[in-house]
Amino acid sequence: MIILEFHIKKIWFYNMSDMFRKFYFTVLIAFLIFNSDLKAQVELRSSYELLDESQEKDALIEHWKTVITFERSKNEGMPVVKETDLCRVVPLQNNSVMRHYFTSSHKQITHYKFYTCSGRKSIKPVIGDSYAPGIFQSDSKYYYFSRNIKPSDQYGKFEVKSTTDDLRFYTRTYMADLKLFTVKREVEVLVPAWLDMKVKLYHTDHTDLTCEVDSLPEGNIRYRYTAGNLNAPFQSDYFTGYANVHPHLLFLYNKFRTGNGEWKPILENVDQLYKWYKEMRGPEQYDLEKFKAISSDVVLGAFNQLDSIKKVFYWVQDKIRYIAFEQGIDGFRPQNALSVYENKYGDCKGMSNLLKAMLTSLGYDARLAWLGTQDLPYTYKEPSIAVDNHMICVLYQGKRKYYLDATEKYLKLGETASRINGKEILIENGNNFVIDTVRRSEEDISEESYNYELELKGNNLRGKLKFQLQGEAKRHFYMSLSQFSRSDQEKNVRELLCQEDNLLMDSLGALPATFDRDSNLNLTGRILKNNALKQIADERFIGIANLMPEINFEIDTSKSRHVRFAQVINQSNETTLEIPESMELCYLPKPLVFEFDNAFYRMEYLLDGNLVKFKSHLYIPYEIYKQEQIKDLAKLFDYQHKARKQKIVLKEK
Repeated sequence: MIILEFHIKKIWFYNMSDMFRKFYFTVLIAFLIFNSDLKAQVELRSSYELLDESQEKDALIEHWKTVITFERSKNEGMPVVKETDLCRVVPLQNNSVMRHYFTSSHKQITHYKFYTCSGRKSIKPVIGDSYAPGIFQSDSKYYYFSRNIKPSDQYGKFEVKSTTDDLRFYTRTYMADLKLFTVKREVEVLVPAWLDMKVKLYHTDHTDLTCEVDSLPEGNIRYRYTAGNLNAPFQSDYFTGYANVHPHLLFLYNKFRTGNGEWKPILENVDQLYKWYKEMRGPEQYDLEKFKAISSDVVLGAFNQLDSIKKVFYWVQDKIRYIAFEQGIDGFRPQNALSVYENKYGDCKGMSNLLKAMLTSLGYDARLAWLGTQDLPYTYKEPSIAVDNHMICVLYQGKRKYYLDATEKYLKLGETASRINGKEILIENGNNFVIDTVRRSEEDISEESYNYELELKGNNLRGKLKFQLQGEAKRHFYMSLSQFSRSDQEKNVRELLCQEDNLLMDSLGALPATFDRDSNLNLTGRILKNNALKQIADERFIGIANLMPEINFEIDTSKSRHVRFAQVINQSNETTLEIPESMELCYLPKPLVFEFDNAFYRMEYLLDGNLVKFKSHLYIPYEIYKQEQIKDLAKLFDYQHKARKQKIVLKEK
């Protein structure tokens, strides 16, 4: 019966007209393609749901390909970069797909299209400034593409082409998307024979990335980088910066050959990078006589040279408003020093330029210096403008160098912010330069310490508090406090020091009238904790380890892959409790120690006569902690939290 049915269908098929047979084949193929695509989408959705709970669930990138090519410029200047970006986005939770692209004074979007499985669709981007509008301008703009599609459309494919008119400004390409999980990623770099360049890979150790190199006709080379299942970065308060941890390609351009056969340098070494920086900076245009009059007023009353330097450095911190100002050639050209002084605002370059002008006018050896902050992993072995994102002023005074970063408010002369400590720095030296490393001095220590002297009055706990901050901890405290009015500052300090339940600030010493950079911050007060002594049967329980403010580490260890705190954490506590004559000690908690790498938490209790002494120390360096270390970091805070809950046991004699 089955055989007979098959023969009937076969005879029917061959008796059809040619036109009908073509139509039948077309419908059949379309059905098979649709069924295949639908099955693929279902597989994508189900596999993604199981892949990583940390990822954005609205959509995923099924396939993202970037093709990078190079062309000679018409005037034989720096070559031009052409980029074609093809990105296929599959919606998961709704029917919306979207993409962001960014432009600058050197990079422009020249073409964009949008497709679904049913063909090309209209789309129009929202274009805006990358920074909030105001008197401060930026060359950077964003293009935001968004489109709702029908469920039957299955995906949205973005095709965006852009041109960068100077290849030095095309520095890197990230493999992972900054928001969405990527199933498949491809980057093709087509290098013509007339361009000498290298591609350096960063952070690909835990990525399934392959590289194929193909020789093409006429000496051209194609590099094809492929990776799969790339997670988007998990955003948190402890984010380390994209370049530090996420896989990307850094483009290093050595030289190019013009149409007439002449080889011209681009950025073969740090000498050429420094030369280009000097060209961008332009000739020095300091009116030193005018600045000497300005600076002389600022340093009026200074006791000595060091005091004069402090007055200038602190004046620029206090009087010049810092703003990320990227106008002109992508923010590589410093603003005129006099303009910064008159306008009372500037970015890192403008503030450094003003510092140099003021200090030079007073006869000091002040120099501009370029560097990359801790957000960047590069060194000057990679001659690229991607290496640097910051500028400071370096002062040579006797045998010592001072790194003057006026963008860091309340920074003491001689102290260094964590974000530049340990980084290479390129210091101007006439037509030459000096490469140095920013290092903290031995006295530049960040510390937060608490000292409590306690006694029991009935069931209540009373005592004295001494609170001290120094270094970066003090500076961050000042920056936080400066956001409040004078009348609200004391209220906020009380709330900071009395986070524990039922803990009250009975009295608080006067806050400093001004934020003194050159001295440690010392505060005193008296605390009161009602009903601190708890009784169970004939035993009395009391906790003294939980009075100091607790540093909370709230992060999902299953989602976070990299963590770095905003500063060094160096918190210590020394507490003494006087045991009443009518009581005796029954139990002291045992010491706790947890250490990993350079981080640690330590605490111990000691009995000294009728005094119980509690000591604790939490220390976490300013470092990037990888996924395998984050659990140890969470465990360290867990030890601290448990230690704070432990109780001393007393009883009546």
